[in-house]
Amino acid sequence: MEMEEIGRIYHYLLKHRSIESKPQLRKSRPDETLVASILRSASIDQLERFNEFLAPQGFKLVEFDDLTRGVAVAGRVWILARSGEVSASSFLSTERVYSEMNIRGKDSREASAVWFLHIWLIYLSLIYTRAGRGVSEVSSYVDATFSREVLEESVLEHIAHIRQMGLSDGASSKVVAILDAEKGKDVSRRVSAFLKLMAAAGLIQESEKNEYQQTLLGAYEIDEFYDKSLRIPIDNTLDNIVNIVAPNSEDKDTEELTDGID
Repeated sequence: MEMEEIGRIYHYLLKHRSIESKPQLRKSRPDETLVASILRSASIDQLERFNEFLAPQGFKLVEFDDLTRGVAVAGRVWILARSGEVSASSFLSTERVYSEMNIRGKDSREASAVWFLHIWLIYLSLIYTRAGRGVSEVSSYVDATFSREVLEESVLEHIAHIRQMGLSDGASSKVVAILDAEKGKDVSRRVSAFLKLMAAAGLIQESEKNEYQQTLLGAYEIDEFYDKSLRIPIDNTLDNIVNIVAPNSEDKDTEELTDGID
């Protein structure tokens, strides 16, 4: 690969995090056919050198062929995955989460963090726990579908459960207060913000209007980093998340919020 080609691929991956030679659920993006063609024609040595270029930035290029479910016949998918060896740029930075989840314009950083984290864990419950799926079952991403309506209903059910439970079982008073303050269309707006963030990070994609599917990138990242980052038993997700402690300070970055989920 020439330097110009490397630059084109790199900038494309930084923007989209995945390249599909034959996209299944969408039209090809601008430049996607070209960068896919360059990667398909690259030699093993060239791909290794490209990964050497990515390594110091905390990334690696991972390729999947049509033996992976969801990849088109004779197709290829490449993802820009975090290597875990070097801290990589965050695609879901804490500042972006705080900004997007601040639906009222005056929500605290603490409230934004709590809302994102709880919706994230309910999302995990939908595509793993309720589906009886293990985090290592990457190829099952094609079955990991959910609707906006179901996610929203699950969040409302969770809030109702918290209100009923109150401060029993060691629940954090801050977390209970934040979630209990939900009014009117708050949940709908927060779910919309969450879906926007997840789609922008390449972790989910809209398959039909208001219907979503986990991406291969999203499934791979969970398999690679779930145990190292979130450290919460997935088998009992909904039973445990009310006990998650809210950030202690408005000024303290909650990096653990997004470690492992971007």
